[in-house]
Amino acid sequence: MKPNALDGPEVIGMLARSVSTRLLDISRTGCLLETRQRVDCGTVGELRLHVDREIVVDDVRVTRCVLVEGSGSLYLVGAEFVQTRRPGERSIRRAVTAILQGLTTGQRATTPRTVNPVQGTGEEVS
Repeated sequence: MKPNALDGPEVIGMLARSVSTRLLDISRTGCLLETRQRVDCGTVGELRLHVDREIVVDDVRVTRCVLVEGSGSLYLVGAEFVQTRRPGERSIRRAVTAILQGLTTGQRATTPRTVNPVQGTGEEVS
């Protein structure tokens, strides 16, 4: 006899995957990434960037994913920053603001060098 799933304790989990990406463009509200894997629109994840020997992190939601014509399997992924919490000290949004402020005051601009994988935290849209 199969036990009824509703009879047992509730178990909550998270399905995650790593997607290697390259940062192409960034603003205070989102970014454009390049990847070799398709990422569904609505996917929510954690983006990690290396900026001046620091790792900065923010939650993102994929708003579009387009196959680059003639590339085989190269995708452009548009992602918006999801403001699920106030930007922490190591927030991408805070780092972008500091970079932009440096540009307006004439200081040397810091730019992200490497993009770590996006850690998917599930699908919002099926």
